[in-house]
Amino acid sequence: MNQVPVFMFHTIHYESFKEQLDYLKRNNYSTLSLREFLDFLKGKYQLTQPSVLLTFDDGEKSWYTTAFPLLKAYGFRAVGFVVPHYIQASPVEQTNTKNWLSWPELIEMDESGVFEIESHSYYHSRIFVSSKLVDFYHPGFPDALTLDVPWLEDQGRYTNTLSWGTPIYECAPRLKGQAQYRDSVKVRQACTDWVASQGGERFFENANWRKELLQQFHLAQENYASEKLEHYELDEQRKFHMLKDLTVSREILSEKLNRPVNHLCYPWGVGSEEAVSLSKIAGYSSNFWVSLDQRNSNLPDDSPYYIPRLKDDYLFRLPGDGRHSLWRIFRTKLKRRSKSLEIY
Repeated sequence: MNQVPVFMFHTIHYESFKEQLDYLKRNNYSTLSLREFLDFLKGKYQLTQPSVLLTFDDGEKSWYTTAFPLLKAYGFRAVGFVVPHYIQASPVEQTNTKNWLSWPELIEMDESGVFEIESHSYYHSRIFVSSKLVDFYHPGFPDALTLDVPWLEDQGRYTNTLSWGTPIYECAPRLKGQAQYRDSVKVRQACTDWVASQGGERFFENANWRKELLQQFHLAQENYASEKLEHYELDEQRKFHMLKDLTVSREILSEKLNRPVNHLCYPWGVGSEEAVSLSKIAGYSSNFWVSLDQRNSNLPDDSPYYIPRLKDDYLFRLPGDGRHSLWRIFRTKLKRRSKSLEIY
């Protein structure tokens, strides 16, 4: 009982989440607050029963409509790591697709004592990290709440609002610490102009659209090869963007919630040694990741800057009545994935 696993959730579905909370309640698990959890790591908090920390990533509407009332009903607590850039000024109506939370909803949740709202960076950005072409931006591009769309420099702006046909190069999370590959704006423009001239979004109804667009891409590369328009950002630029992603999120959340925000969860659960150092400069006192190579749970004296987490599926691997086998968990994941592919 002298360890605390941390579980991460994203979009919440009523039946599956209720089943998870039922399991915790039936087996006498406690859900810790952030302070209790961090005091546990420092050796200042003694567990009196099996305990977990529940964390939620991004800031999706189902936190408010589904997770919030269920947590209140069970007397449980959780931590929500949000991306301020995407939070809406006022509530939006829940639809069949994913929606973002609003500031009034977040503030209500934070003030309730059920949710503690903390930082998930300001942009949740992925960036190009090499010149290896992997795709073009098209209507079927992975777009969960726009978090999967890469960010790039565009005429002095940092944006992930892309035109159809934008070349997509190899990507990585910004806070992983790699230098951003700055692609050729002229090659990009040639591709997006071609798509626009061929009907815009309708162009992608053509079964051969990828082959045709790839031909335009290579032609543009040949035309502008001598100008050497692509390059990598400098170290100072990389550090500036990483630190800005951390500091702006913390400042906005602290202002909106009217209290200090001191805890960070890395987008995609991926950070770096440099991100840890910069997070300390930005004023964070803990960093949450996905499972680390060294461990997947938390013990006293573990570093608060290297907190591993498990996907919520594995909550049923906790000891207790009704514990699931690994095979059952994998089978359930496969069924959910198949259903998701049918919908989208």
